[in-house]
Formats: sequence, C-alpha cells, structure tokens
Amino acid sequence: MRIGIDASSLLCAEPRGEGKSLLRLYQEIARLRPDCSFVLFGLPGLFQSPPLPGSRIVTFDCPGFRWNSWENLGLPWQAWRAGLDVLHCASSGAPFWSPLPVVMTVHDLIPLLFDDGQTAAARAGFQRRLGCGVRGARHIIAVSASTRRDLEARFPGGVGKTTVIHWGSDPAPVTAASAPPFPVPYVLALGGAAPRKNTPAVVRAFARLAPTFPRLRLVIVGLGHPGARAAIEALAADCGIAERLVLPGFVSEALLTACYQHASALCYLSLYEGFGLPLLEAMAQGVPVVASNRASIPEVIGPAGISVDPDDLDAVAAALSGVLADPAGRSQAAARARDWAGRFSWRETAMQTLAVLEQAASR
Repeated sequence: MRIGIDASSLLCAEPRGEGKSLLRLYQEIARLRPDCSFVLFGLPGLFQSPPLPGSRIVTFDCPGFRWNSWENLGLPWQAWRAGLDVLHCASSGAPFWSPLPVVMTVHDLIPLLFDDGQTAAARAGFQRRLGCGVRGARHIIAVSASTRRDLEARFPGGVGKTTVIHWGSDPAPVTAASAPPFPVPYVLALGGAAPRKNTPAVVRAFARLAPTFPRLRLVIVGLGHPGARAAIEALAADCGIAERLVLPGFVSEALLTACYQHASALCYLSLYEGFGLPLLEAMAQGVPVVASNRASIPEVIGPAGISVDPDDLDAVAAALSGVLADPAGRSQAAARARDWAGRFSWRETAMQTLAVLEQAASR
C-alpha cells in the first residue's frame, strides 16, 4: 500500500506532541508492514532526509494562504501525481476535494469549544478545515472517545464513519535512573500560557499543601512565554511559595524523562485535552497522577490515576497530600500507572490505523 501523509506537524523546525506521535505511529507501521511505502508532504526547506524507512519527502508551497490552498489544492494534486492509494490527513483537517481516498485524524476541537486565545479568523479557519474533512474523508480517526463525542455533536456528518484509535505509549527503558534534575521531593506539572492549561490552579493547589510538606517543591515544565512566566512567578509570590517554584521552561526529551523519573507526583489540571499524551509518558515512568476530570483525561488515566475537579483546589491538594504522605501507597500507585500505560501499545495503534487506511483504499 502506498500511503501519503500530511506531515506538516512533523516536517517543521521543532515538532511538538502531534508531530512526534505521528512519527512514532508510522515507525511502527513501517516495522509491521515493510511492503508499505510512504510519501510525507510538507512545506519546503525544513527537513533534509526522510525520518522513517520506506519514505520520501515531497515539499511544496502554494500561494493563497487565506483559502488554505496548500491543503485544498496543492496537497491533493501532489498526492495524485505520486500515484498513492490513500491520503492520511493527520492534523484535524483535510482538502475540500481529493481524487484519492482520504482518512482524517482529529485530535481535538479546542478552537471551537474553548476560548484558548485564538482569533476569530483562526477559529473560522479551523471550522472550515474540519468541516471539509468530515464531508470528504472516507473515514475519520478520533484519538479519544471524548474527541469523537465532541466531533459528532458539532459535525453530525461524522457519525458512522469515526473510529476511536488511542495514541500509544512506549514502556520506560530498563536503565538506571539519571540524577535528579532538581532538588527532591517535587510535584511536577506541565504548564503553558494557554488558559485551558489551568496553570494558576496548580500553583494555588500546591500552596494549600505546601505547609504540610516544607521540603516539597513545585516544578512546572513548558512555561516558556515571558508574560505567562512572570504572571506565574507573581502568583507564587502572592501565595508565599516563590522560593519553592521551579520554572525550567521548555526542556529536552532527556531532561523531561529525568523530570518524570524523580517526580513524587504529576499534577495535571488541564480543562480540555483531546488526548493528553504527557499523562501516559508520566505513567510509563511510574509517576502517580492527580489529574482533571475533564474531557479525555479520565479516559487516558483510567483507574490508575486520581481524577479530581480542577475547580476544587481543596480536593486537588487533598489528593496530592494523600499520595505524598504514603510512601507504600505511592509505590503501589507507581506500579498501577506503569501497568495502565502499558495497555496503550503503539503496535495496537498502528494495526488499527492500518486497518482503517486499507479499508479506505479498497473502497
């Protein structure tokens, strides 16, 4: 099978979660099906060599940003020229027309369901892209049951042709843990400037349990925006925990792994996620998780994590305190977390995705 992939989330200067997951998915597909070939489509000048076996890169530009001509005109034309069997549009959008069958992956509906700082034009553009995909795709993959519910409620045309295929998780390598990147013990959080990340609530919840654990620190990774960083620092000072807050900004994959390995718990109070891959990454490392009970998050952490109302800061603090105060219970929670994360297999994700792609190509 010859598969074309809209790899714009991967063929960029710094791939984030979506691009890294797409690469990991197709690495597993290539391993399972060495007879498949792949064409990765992206913008020019950002990638020099194919990032997975059996693939080649086709880059092109297309004038007409307002009408998204790269996706609507250039992508289907280039895919047809390449003689492909199916086109996988993996970024919650697809061309309004394609001469070959399309499978679309939808990660979330954040611009339509949550005010996360997007402009009106960005929200309208997202709705157009997603609407085109729902109408034109032969099949739709949603990365969580929560995303499928949101999609089908907003776009009834997706009912009956949407399949839930979770992202996968890699087990933690059996190696000696690296040195702690920060003084221990600490609670780890993954922050961001976006309002839905709910980073201020993490600071306020930590402040409520801080007097009980005088050596405990709060490490918030991923807060790189200067304005957002300054606001969190000011909030921490108001809460009396400024000296116990660590803000390393964006970190490398190796440093993030070390952060997970030495964290006493992960506090994840996001108000909306399409999936929440960092939850699985932490659980694979045996980190006990206290997380929001919103959107896809309970689906991802399952019974191995602790779900809390992110608006109830007393409940968040109590859940964290319970984990921190019971070393034996924390060890049991770590074992449950590893076991649960192991159920999200990239092999299974790849097999299910292949089945959808083959079905679309054969119709």
